[in-house]
Amino acid sequence: MRIPTRLLALGATAAIVFGACTGGGAAAAPTSAAPASAAPASAAPTEAAPAYKACVAFDTGGLGDKGFNDLAKKGLEDAAAAGFDTAYSEAQGATDYAANIQRLIDEKCQTIITVGFNQTQATIEATLANPEIAFAQVDATWNELGADYTAGTADDMPFPANFTGIDFQIDQAGMLAGYLAAGFSKSGKIGTYGGAQFPGVTRFMDGLSAGIKYYNQKKGTSVSLLGWDAAAQTGTFVGGDNPWGDPAKGEQLAQTFLDQGVDIVHPVSGATGNGTLKAMLAAGKYGIGVDNDQAVTLPEYAKAIITSSQKVIDVAVLDTIKKNAAGDMGGENYVGTLANKGVALSPFHEFDSLISADLKAEIEALAAEIAAGTVKVADYLK
Repeated sequence: MRIPTRLLALGATAAIVFGACTGGGAAAAPTSAAPASAAPASAAPTEAAPAYKACVAFDTGGLGDKGFNDLAKKGLEDAAAAGFDTAYSEAQGATDYAANIQRLIDEKCQTIITVGFNQTQATIEATLANPEIAFAQVDATWNELGADYTAGTADDMPFPANFTGIDFQIDQAGMLAGYLAAGFSKSGKIGTYGGAQFPGVTRFMDGLSAGIKYYNQKKGTSVSLLGWDAAAQTGTFVGGDNPWGDPAKGEQLAQTFLDQGVDIVHPVSGATGNGTLKAMLAAGKYGIGVDNDQAVTLPEYAKAIITSSQKVIDVAVLDTIKKNAAGDMGGENYVGTLANKGVALSPFHEFDSLISADLKAEIEALAAEIAAGTVKVADYLK
């Protein structure tokens, strides 16, 4: 199948949207998409499940990041345990994306899930060129409206029947983390930074900012956030060639925040952030984990990790594989929220006895209000 020139010319962001189109709001699913509250169907695999091959193309940062990639790997491992044939590829750099996907195609994978917004262009091209294969992408949704986000215009992008967008409204869990951080901080200064400035990253930071602002309004306090201005959408990012896999840089950034009086840092930068958690532990201060429950995946730093803002990626990956194997190849977006348990605030682990019953109750109440839609992250980003 020849890929239409118009689609390629529009570029990745026209067809696949990483995260929300407006800060803090829910990622908009097109009219043909499944409702955001509905997870990918968990249909049981058919009797021929062992003959069905499901594959994942991991992003840079790689396996062993104790977060994003490892969560997707767990979903693939769960698929193998359920009887599916599995395979995967790892990217060392951006030039690997298309080749890695093609290798999985050549290995006869029937489902191919790409991990991370950086793989968008390669995923679009592969999806359109291989309609017989079910594709999905973690941290992305398909945008039917094209670059102008207007229905009925020349650049509309029909939703491929063989694509599933897998996205997470992580700013909702991030708002809980921000409220907790504001209530727990002794210095009244919280820090955050990202690997690169994409909505899949800045949503964590938006949520953190909203939670702090909400706490300040409720309590009459003035807890501040360093590293991210949600209103201006500007802040601190690692950047460079290795934003997701440089723990030494994470340690440097932690020290910069510590020098400014910050006592809690929320890194959103894959394995780079692991260096920040290490530095905060050494300083007797605190961190907030990302993607995974990092007090569990990084037990050596558990005494510094108050909580983590979690994306339930492993379940979404497994459910997508199951629905594909059952005959549903896609044509829909899934958005994980607090309401459908696609995002979550992790347990407090080592800090459970140090967080007051009142603060825990306030966080539970806020979670219920966000899930019900009576409190919206976007209202606290201005």
